Amino acid sequence: MMYKIGDGILSPLGATTEDNYQAVRLGKTGIRLFPAGFRGLSKPVLASLIDPIDLETLAAPYCGATTHQATRYRQAMAAVLESAVTHTVPEFYKTELVESHKVAVVFCTTKGDVDSFRELSDQVVKPNLFPWHVAQRLMDELGINGKPFVVMNSTLSGMQAMMTANRLLTKGSPYDFVIVIGVELISPFTMFLLEQAELVGDTLVTPFDTTSDRTNPGESAACAIFVREERFLKDKPHLKMPVSIKFKAGAFTTEPCGLLNEFQYKNDNDCKEVVEGAAMQRAIRKVLSHESTRNLSFINMHGVGKRVFDNMTSVAIDKAGLRRVPVNCFEANFGHSSGSTSLLDSILAAKSLERKEILPTLGYDAHKVDGRIQVVSSVKPSAKNSFMAVSSGFGGVNAAVLFSREK
Repeated sequence: MMYKIGDGILSPLGATTEDNYQAVRLGKTGIRLFPAGFRGLSKPVLASLIDPIDLETLAAPYCGATTHQATRYRQAMAAVLESAVTHTVPEFYKTELVESHKVAVVFCTTKGDVDSFRELSDQVVKPNLFPWHVAQRLMDELGINGKPFVVMNSTLSGMQAMMTANRLLTKGSPYDFVIVIGVELISPFTMFLLEQAELVGDTLVTPFDTTSDRTNPGESAACAIFVREERFLKDKPHLKMPVSIKFKAGAFTTEPCGLLNEFQYKNDNDCKEVVEGAAMQRAIRKVLSHESTRNLSFINMHGVGKRVFDNMTSVAIDKAGLRRVPVNCFEANFGHSSGSTSLLDSILAAKSLERKEILPTLGYDAHKVDGRIQVVSSVKPSAKNSFMAVSSGFGGVNAAVLFSREK
């Protein structure tokens, strides 16, 4: 197991985890209408996009004089790591994170640095543009030792990256620290993919309300830094952390029917398991073998505003016996930022667990999913000591992770 010792979030709502936490707490959204032509977009889009000038300014402390030469993707990675290290990592660990060889970087993404593909031609393919080189390039530029890893798996890439980090930090591992970074930025190519998946809506996303059946594109970068359990317990007297957050378990499952498609399975008895979220139920039950349901403060669910996903996940939570556990979702605050969203959600949820409260679900007005779940629409106090986050994605993939609070 592992403990979280630092985190950072960069989005239109703020440049630190604290900025974003307070914005969500107050019910703010970064989603607004951007005109055609903005960053090469062919038509107006209702989205949550980071201002390029703000991004360059935030990346400058790490990228220095070459900031303007770096792609937006590399700027975002540098900026969110800077945010995490500067604002949250204990002084006791800061030097070691940069100098030690016992550091791994897990990069979670869905498309990698797609903006840089404009540099390609028919004659040349630059290997540095591919996702598996992005993490190594960041480590080289920032002088971080250790080894990079890449996780690419739909919307739940961030969750699977944390599971990977947990495996890398098991007893006997050569690593003491893992830095998990996820970035999602919008480009014309990304917009094309989202439109093909019928994810782009012209109204604000409404989680658990299947009327609109669309979401809004989003940009964000998230970073979580973890330390091996044995190291944390040994170093704890030096860390000055009154409350600690522990990653207890994670589970990944797949649906038997592959791609979730409401038109495909509506009349297909073989795919009844998809409608009821059977694979998601398995993931939930696996992580709950490490925790009593009575200790769950809340469930953070990645509700994307798509009928097929929101309904399936709500039914899975219901059938797993968790209908009385509060549920929240941050999609209407940040939009759909595939590569970073489940990592971002987990960081905010962990912060709320630390502060003994449950954050609200923006945009939730009417309950129009089949699952009997308790959606939280305002800030609620909670003294319970754990939370679970769940997510599902295209290709029939599902994941659940479990965190707990310790003194």
